[in-house]
Amino acid sequence: MKRLPEAIAPDKDFGRLLRQWRRTSDIKQSRLADILGVTQATVSRWESGAQSPAPLQYNLIHQMMTRKRNFRLDHAIKRLVMHSSQRVHLIEDRSHRLLCVSSPREAEWQRDAAPLLGTSLWRFATPEIASAEKSLHDLGWHEDQTDHLTFENSRRDGDPLRIVDSYILWERFFLSDGTAVRLTTGFDQQPNHV
Repeated sequence: MKRLPEAIAPDKDFGRLLRQWRRTSDIKQSRLADILGVTQATVSRWESGAQSPAPLQYNLIHQMMTRKRNFRLDHAIKRLVMHSSQRVHLIEDRSHRLLCVSSPREAEWQRDAAPLLGTSLWRFATPEIASAEKSLHDLGWHEDQTDHLTFENSRRDGDPLRIVDSYILWERFFLSDGTAVRLTTGFDQQPNHV
């Protein structure tokens, strides 16, 4: 497949290259739209050549198209999270959809996590989580200027979801399909190794 130019503005072949990459990568337009924070119609317009992505989206697409896909690594990450002895879970960074969870985290929640898989955990956010989320823009989180954040959190013993973490660490990285994910780890005391 032809490599995209390094320039921010796509060339005349951008739409064709995007469609070809997306299809060979088995990524639906709706999935790509979700990853990039746009609508499916926008992705369709990019592929038809009717519209060009904004520089930020173009750069993200370029990174996704040039990154080697490593599904084994994705599965290893999932396995490590699920078998971790720590209270951890993995979510999609922008949508907050739960991808996998450790047994200690599931025990903390005092509920079966299976019905939560693929759904957004945002509705369970504490005020501190919401505040930390709002700070991400200023930290350059989505522009790769920072890839982790630690913050103090209040505990919640009841509904809608039990949270016992006094401190939370967020770490951002990418899966092989380009999806930005966030590993969330809970601590009883402020971690000093981060």
